Amino acid sequence: MAELTTTEEARNDLLSCAIYLAGKINSNEAQALTLKPIILRCLEKDDVDNAAHFADIINDSFTRNQMLIAVISKCVQLDDDEYAFQLIEAIDEYGTQATARETIAIQKALKGDFAKALEIAETLEHPSHSYAAIAINQAKKGFENEALETLQRIDFHKSVVEALEAITTDCLEQKQVGKAVAFLEIALEESENIEFAEDKIRALFEIANLFVEAEKNDRAIETLAKAAAETEKIDGLHKDGLFANIAVGYLKAGSLDLADRTLDEVGDKTQVANCLVGFSQVFDKEGEKEDSLDSLEEAYAILNSQQENEIRDSNSRHQLFSAIAVQFARLEKIERAIEIAHENPDVFQTNLALANISQLCVLQGNDEMAQQATKGIDSDSQRLTALVGLSDAKNQIDKKTEAVEFLDEAVTLIETIPQFIARTDTQNELANRFGFYGETEKARKLASASLQTVGEILGNDNRSLALSELAKVFEKYDFQLSDEDKELLGTLVQKSDW
Repeated sequence: MAELTTTEEARNDLLSCAIYLAGKINSNEAQALTLKPIILRCLEKDDVDNAAHFADIINDSFTRNQMLIAVISKCVQLDDDEYAFQLIEAIDEYGTQATARETIAIQKALKGDFAKALEIAETLEHPSHSYAAIAINQAKKGFENEALETLQRIDFHKSVVEALEAITTDCLEQKQVGKAVAFLEIALEESENIEFAEDKIRALFEIANLFVEAEKNDRAIETLAKAAAETEKIDGLHKDGLFANIAVGYLKAGSLDLADRTLDEVGDKTQVANCLVGFSQVFDKEGEKEDSLDSLEEAYAILNSQQENEIRDSNSRHQLFSAIAVQFARLEKIERAIEIAHENPDVFQTNLALANISQLCVLQGNDEMAQQATKGIDSDSQRLTALVGLSDAKNQIDKKTEAVEFLDEAVTLIETIPQFIARTDTQNELANRFGFYGETEKARKLASASLQTVGEILGNDNRSLALSELAKVFEKYDFQLSDEDKELLGTLVQKSDW
């Protein structure tokens, strides 16, 4: 591939260097992967011309077309419709051209230009997704009747119900409960027409949850009963999980009796335990701590009683062990939480649970147990991640100084990350966080250290990707390249031909 920028520009600017290295890649797949973040970076700057140029030279057809759609979307956002429609002609696949037109229709709906959005949607062979997006945005703008009219154009009942659920959610967020319930009733009626049983059950479950949010528990229970009746008709591995979700839904709606009766329909012990964890979370939210703990202990006992031949999915079981440990921490049973976390056969899940437990301890004001949980993490990289989480937790309770201290500790573990790509990502993340706290000097030091790490990465593709990400940090905090930084860029340019 020809050089995409000059050598001089590449030696003096991070993003230009990333672009230069991308021009040295021979593999079509690697080239596409590398140009993608560069194009997205151009779009963040509203630079549609360069974004379109870089998209157009991608040799991988799928990625090229996807990136052209991203450029088209940005053009509509910038009110450059002429260029957007012009770029559609550059797409070399008919189906993807249709997707691009759909994207324009959706962007028009987001901007409130419903007439144009509908005009474009009418030209599409499969317009359901566009109509759903238009209806959702019409409802947001207060055009409820028009939204319902648009929904009538959709051929797929599942899409109609999902759109109505989205409209309901927005109404609830706006505290428009009456409107929310009205849309939910329409969604409930429409759900009867959904063809596939599991799709219908999940739709009913979501509708029931929204009824609970709207404080219409009686309608939620009636809806869950319909979901349970549909679930009884199906066979397969998903049946237990569906019944478990319905049981939790009944409890949220205020019926412990129906929740328990539905739980009796669940055969798989992992799903029973998962449901009981859900019960614990509901009880906890309602302030019923004793019931919450009882449900959690029962979940743990059932999961622990599983024999090898009863385990359908080991990964799900390990994740549930982690969830149980974390829920004990939420209920301030920290020692019990740490104990169960260490019982997990999956070391990664053990470390993840301990990291989450430590954060909860900080939020509860229990720094001593937070430290104990963190010490139990036997992976340096996961401990580093945990320390960043602890920093975030301290920030949540407005303890900025202590938040920075945890970041300082995290920095000491950077060198333990063996993969250079992961290391530079971590350095960028920490630089961003120090910058957030106004620790500019620390952020700048990490940014240069990240550039040094990029120099250790093998391959123009991986170096280009890393430079694209690092460029964001430099631009965000207006860092200027030092002579040493520019020297390193020069070395990367020189190495690119090797």
